[in-house]
Amino acid sequence: MFYKDLLRGIFIFLLSLPAQGQGGKPSGRKSTAFHKEISRYALSAHTGLTQFYGELNSQHMRSMAGLALSRSFNRKLALGLEYSFGKLGGEKREFFNSYFVNEYNTVELFAKWNLTEQFRGREKGDCDFSIYGGVGLMVFSSNAFDLDTDQLVRFTNSSLSARNPLFLRWGPPSGPVGIAKTREGILPVGMCLDYELMERWLLGLDFRFYWIRTDKADATSGQRLINPEEAESYSDTPNDKFSLLSVSITHRLGKRPRR
Repeated sequence: MFYKDLLRGIFIFLLSLPAQGQGGKPSGRKSTAFHKEISRYALSAHTGLTQFYGELNSQHMRSMAGLALSRSFNRKLALGLEYSFGKLGGEKREFFNSYFVNEYNTVELFAKWNLTEQFRGREKGDCDFSIYGGVGLMVFSSNAFDLDTDQLVRFTNSSLSARNPLFLRWGPPSGPVGIAKTREGILPVGMCLDYELMERWLLGLDFRFYWIRTDKADATSGQRLINPEEAESYSDTPNDKFSLLSVSITHRLGKRPRR
């Protein structure tokens, strides 16, 4: 009897859904009308603070900013391309007695999954919670200074710097010398909360974590104090990491309604 009553209740509920949509409550038809007037493309700007995790890990939070262009394939899945720039910082008095400043630029490709739309069903709300991940390239120069004298003691780039092959973590650098920036692969993952201010405008709060394919983002190797640009300084310590907490504003690009 319990299962029959349950099935009867589910059947009655499903039959009532069209009636609810006609009674003025949001329904699946609203979603169709939405996509007739709102483009699947969106442009975002964000700014926030970075936090570094590595050898010089006593925190000096630094600022960053960026722009992103994304395309929604449906209300649950979107792909995006992002450019950002900023600084990393940190220090450690014990053993290293130094602090560092890293100036970086990143380009990232990411996929975003809207969990709220995935599990909310047909109703459209004002807030969306999403998770995302991707791959990217980080281009940077980093310098480490003595805490007491501010003298430059280690660096990642100079007139003698040369690049390592992109997917080689250890070993001597090769190629032309005199590069101004180091380039390394990154893996970003994160989560964000978006609030719909207006039909085409979203306000977001974002937390992101990066793995960097290098141990020299802080111009410091875990096993040596010599300059990280030299071949011998490529250590077997874990790769450096950093995170950022940012706020964003997103504009859904408009298009003419279909007739």
